[in-house]
Amino acid sequence: MVQQMTAQRTQTVRDLLRSALPMGTRIVAGGKGLNRIVTWTSVLHTRPPAFPSLEGRELALLSIDALHLLSDKLTLADIINDLAQVDVAAVGVIGSIDNRARLAAEENAIPLLNLPQGTSLRQVERDVVKVLVGPPPSPELRGQEVHEQLLQLSTENKGMAALVGAIADMTGRTVVVQDKRFETVVAVGGIHDRDDWEEIEAQLSNEETIPALFRNRVEVAQIAPEPALIEMPEFALKRLVIPIVANRMGRGFFSLILDTEVVDPLDVQFARHGAAVCALEMAKEKAIREAQKKVQGGLLERLILGTVPVDQALRQLQRLGHNPVNTPYTAIVASWGHEDSPSDRRLETIFNEQVNIHHGDALVQLLEGSVVVFCVTEPTVGKAIPRSLKQFAESVMARVKSQYPNARLALGIGRPVLSLNEWRTSYQEALATQRIAQQWHVYQPLYFADLGVYRLLSLLLETPELRSFYRETLGDLADEKYANDEFISTLETFFEEHGNLSQTANKLHVHRNTLLYRMERIEQIGAFDLDNPETRLAVFLALKIRRLLAEVNMPLR
Repeated sequence: MVQQMTAQRTQTVRDLLRSALPMGTRIVAGGKGLNRIVTWTSVLHTRPPAFPSLEGRELALLSIDALHLLSDKLTLADIINDLAQVDVAAVGVIGSIDNRARLAAEENAIPLLNLPQGTSLRQVERDVVKVLVGPPPSPELRGQEVHEQLLQLSTENKGMAALVGAIADMTGRTVVVQDKRFETVVAVGGIHDRDDWEEIEAQLSNEETIPALFRNRVEVAQIAPEPALIEMPEFALKRLVIPIVANRMGRGFFSLILDTEVVDPLDVQFARHGAAVCALEMAKEKAIREAQKKVQGGLLERLILGTVPVDQALRQLQRLGHNPVNTPYTAIVASWGHEDSPSDRRLETIFNEQVNIHHGDALVQLLEGSVVVFCVTEPTVGKAIPRSLKQFAESVMARVKSQYPNARLALGIGRPVLSLNEWRTSYQEALATQRIAQQWHVYQPLYFADLGVYRLLSLLLETPELRSFYRETLGDLADEKYANDEFISTLETFFEEHGNLSQTANKLHVHRNTLLYRMERIEQIGAFDLDNPETRLAVFLALKIRRLLAEVNMPLR
């Protein structure tokens, strides 16, 4: 054990987290005691006495394995309660910490710190003593240590949230990572739990509050600026923010949120190195997403074309984390309604963001200028659109309207299907509905089952049989010279009034005899008999086809 010396500097538990303890050390209990003064450190012995010569205010270090070697009856909670009697400052532990130990630490207001697996307690002891009795540690040196430890955490693939949580625990600051659109990706720390967090987050999302250089995604990557300190007086806070740069492009923002007056050089180091490692994490996550999208996109395209065996598609979907066995999936197809719109990639991103918000199981892919989505939904009740599907589609529409008020989105929804064999059918329904929405300028979610007879006709839209049926049924009345003729409008009104001649005449504002003459001429030109029920049905459908083809700007012949 390193012998205690007298020339010590005043350090709190929180100070040691910032200046000496390894990155990844987590505060699992006793957070109220982080301002306790630490004067020394001591490592548990595997033979009695466990902690010799304790005088109080020590950082006690132990591993669960060493505790078991000392006594198979002694628990961590027992150790914490015993150490509380001699007023230790904090307890650092390597290994799994149970709930009894957490409760004991909370009751005694002793910070209970979970050190990363593989940590050398003797090295921690030396690092702490060096801070307590040596010269003030260099912020640059500590920053480099933090950077290396963050890289180690990143290689363990624990994700962005784990990295940010480690930085928040070590710095004692609230850490916020935002993407390039100032949307919060991860936020960890005490300020995040404040009642006014939504107002704080809204200000963090206001791009006008940070330097213009930070907002230039290309230029900021060339200059690599230092963190900027931004006052938030209405919340009595400060924000230390720096851009996250990856692949020569600004990808987001890393911020430390402070509720203290002092911003020390260590905070600057933490911000700089935290942003650098978050950049690596973002690049890694993006590469993974792109690889998954490539595999997923090829799979969806082959499913839609029907060129992949169902059993093979099922295995690939399961490898991607989806399980379409006896689970209802629904296809959505969406595209911008006019050329002067945001990019298709941006639309794909909006869908992915809403999938994350709704915590849904969905495949999102950009295919041939449209975003195609297959998402899990609840089983249908009757013919109505499933509620979760409606909420998801409306949330996408709301997000588009919020970010791009002048943009228009045509969105078609197919019916839910239970079998992977039927995914193609749901897609075809969604595609037909989306085309109708786009051509009819319906910029709200349109559900295939709500289209009535158009849902059948839309599936035949590209076939020559549809036009052939139209021409054969209407005869010469299908000629272009009647396109704007009163005969067509008369016939349409006749069907709207369910064949009632008096109501048809009233609606057209003509005398009944005039209507009878028109109807006689219509039958002569079209060479059909409207008294025949089958003929009447065929003519009704032909008029619907005429409207459908006109709306989608397709030739009638």
